[in-house]
Amino acid sequence: MGSRDIDLGFHMDPSWTDSDLRNSVFAKVIRRISDVGFRPISFRYVKHIHTETREELSEEQAKKVNQSFIFDMYIDPIVDRIHPRAKEVLGFVPIDEPLLSEVFDRKKFVMVEEFGAKLILPKPEVLLATKLNSVSNRGKEHKRLKDIADIYALLLYSDAELSDLKREASAIVGQERTTEVVSAFTAEDYAAVSQNLGVTVTEVSMTIAQLKS
Repeated sequence: MGSRDIDLGFHMDPSWTDSDLRNSVFAKVIRRISDVGFRPISFRYVKHIHTETREELSEEQAKKVNQSFIFDMYIDPIVDRIHPRAKEVLGFVPIDEPLLSEVFDRKKFVMVEEFGAKLILPKPEVLLATKLNSVSNRGKEHKRLKDIADIYALLLYSDAELSDLKREASAIVGQERTTEVVSAFTAEDYAAVSQNLGVTVTEVSMTIAQLKS
């Protein structure tokens, strides 16, 4: 359905000293993001890209280009815990996703080699849990629909067995909460996701409905 952001997850220990925080992986990556042309907007970083030439545009250049020819690529740095001194030391307070502790504390990740580097990716059940956790709080319809589409994709295309994925994600979020979230999806939600993904409404709804059992 078209994603315009990259989520980067980080461990952050609230007990770190100011020096620890300044020298953390999080701080180093933020500096690197800035070095390659991403600009801060609140807790996010953005780079403007021309849709036809694929050239990166400065803020001044972007103002002179029709918005229909601009693709905004965002990076969202996300932490498992917020440091009480983040604002003073880093200049902003990052968004947090407590379920990232499943990755960093409980080691629920897989290692892959892409783009010439080794990357840590959350296991499918953690990704599914984060989607179940966030979808009901989405203020924008397109983000809600994107989350529902992601839930469908994770259930259908993950390497994990569906029964294992359901059980492990529900263990993180809670079965009662999982059922509550999925039960709130409407026929209109499923129809919109179906249209965007090019699959039948029945396939989308029946796949996701399995989370309720």
